[in-house]
Amino acid sequence: GKKETIMLKCDFCGAETEFVIRVAIDKDYDRLTVRHEKRYACLPCSEKKERERQERLKKAAAENK
Repeated sequence: GKKETIMLKCDFCGAETEFVIRVAIDKDYDRLTVRHEKRYACLPCSEKKERERQERLKKAAAENK
């Protein structure tokens, strides 16, 4: 039989997509004890968030020199 594609929704832009990404890694990030809202991103939003995170890390590193 034909398998039906289940569409998911990006929590950031609202786009419907076949898959979403949730990355939960960062220095001093404790996802087991800190309550937070789970949010899932489509690939473009995930890539944008990663670029923003890298810029924040670069800026923080420059300020600590």
